[in-house]
Amino acid sequence: MIDSHVHADTRPYEDFELMATVFDCVITHAHDPLKMRSFDVALDYFDKILGNEIAKARKNGLNMKACIGIHPRAIPPKIDYDVLKEYLKKENVVGVGEIGLEKCSKEEIEVFENQITIAREMDLPAVVHTPRTNKEAVTKNIVEVLESMDLPIDFKKKIVIEHVTKETVPIIWENDYKLGITVQPQKLTPNDAVEILGEYCEKRFLLNSDSSSAPSDILGVPKTVLKLKMAGFDEKVIRAVSHNNAADLFKIN
Repeated sequence: MIDSHVHADTRPYEDFELMATVFDCVITHAHDPLKMRSFDVALDYFDKILGNEIAKARKNGLNMKACIGIHPRAIPPKIDYDVLKEYLKKENVVGVGEIGLEKCSKEEIEVFENQITIAREMDLPAVVHTPRTNKEAVTKNIVEVLESMDLPIDFKKKIVIEHVTKETVPIIWENDYKLGITVQPQKLTPNDAVEILGEYCEKRFLLNSDSSSAPSDILGVPKTVLKLKMAGFDEKVIRAVSHNNAADLFKIN
């Protein structure tokens, strides 16, 4: 199994060993752990992910990869996109994320578009955040921004719009984007995930726990896999959403 979206910098040391017993790989994403008063603070944060968190994973036998990007709640002034590109070339970086929109401000949209452009130029997956509040409206705005960029089909298939709900899946499904099913307290339960996957093709879904400083269940993905098995889903479907789709997208061996 692969948990395609966690925030390892928020988790206790003990979770790394637990994840190692269950997952072939986990992917940790940049988020908004503090106010980015300068771009240097963001770079220090990226260094922490690629240094401390990857090192802790290795010490516990856990294969961890990372997505690096500017979260909409952590936008610093004067972003140096050339430096960001250099970080995206570093070892263990497999995508641009977590990026997206929170309040749909002009600044957020500009930063989002710039990072999508970089992901396209570098042929990297892009992982797109959707907020807890006003999710349906913001998801529509995200899709509108992406569609306005006239992205090629092949690249659109490398974009994952995260933290979907039953209401937002249809908005995303009409286009060619992938969908992140987040099984986390206050978001979706394993049974919710089963219901969504029972209605749509598995080829575009990735399961994750979004384990973070918010209420989380580090075993959200395996618990959902169990529910899928109990519901009679084909093993190929289960393998796709819990491993293969993420492995293919992020090029994880």
